[in-house]
Amino acid sequence: GVASAPRKAVLDRQVSLFHDCPHSEIAVRQVRNREGRDLAPFSLVVEVFSFEGSFLSVSVELPEDAVVNLTREHLVRVETLIECEKPSSVFARLNIQHGPNMEQVLRSLDPTEASNAVDFDLAHLPLNERRIEKIWLDLIFEMPEMNRIVVRDLTFCRFHRADL
Repeated sequence: GVASAPRKAVLDRQVSLFHDCPHSEIAVRQVRNREGRDLAPFSLVVEVFSFEGSFLSVSVELPEDAVVNLTREHLVRVETLIECEKPSSVFARLNIQHGPNMEQVLRSLDPTEASNAVDFDLAHLPLNERRIEKIWLDLIFEMPEMNRIVVRDLTFCRFHRADL
């Protein structure tokens, strides 16, 4: 775990926490999942006390295999299981780096439900499919002060669009 998390806290090679709060009253730790519905062995717990910044996000970089043969004919689905002590707006932003350019697609998660699924349709993005290098997801938490956020599970799926 990390107490008084810095503006960029690298938690492992795929997960980082970012914020712009001048006084970091943010703690991050990993805890073991113990409920029967849990598929992931561990959860990520973010505890926020006073927060005067404009953003708090958890960034999850997908493995290199996720970009192999990725095209605009794909849909990317993210299924989340996020529990908040008090209801908070959460956004999922898919980022795709292709060459020097980056495309972003933002989706809102339902704050009244712990379990959400959002789809990112790549059909309308101006992607250079031959130059896709990296793909990652940002979970952005709006007004996170005095809240305990538990990311219990994230599942990513890639679907090829049917040829009609």
